[in-house]
Amino acid sequence: MKSLLAWEQLKQSETRPGQSPAFTVRDPIETDLRDEYSFFLSTSVEMHAILNDLSVNTVHQDRLELKKKLIEVEHQVYSLDLAQRFGQVTSRQ
Repeated sequence: MKSLLAWEQLKQSETRPGQSPAFTVRDPIETDLRDEYSFFLSTSVEMHAILNDLSVNTVHQDRLELKKKLIEVEHQVYSLDLAQRFGQVTSRQ
């Protein structure tokens, strides 16, 4: 997602009013970002469900470490403000 946003910024920085773009490529950035963000959200929800399911046989410390890592990844993604871009409300767990 960070790479897609960086590509989008590069593309925007190359835009010159009244001039053709310096390069033209198929531009799936918006679709790719939405797809990646949707995949992240669904995976995040699934991971939380698994980590909160006490019937899953895992060591308590391992479960806590995985939760911590998941929260760190979520924080990185949420800092990209993609929810606002796509008009979604996220519930941070």
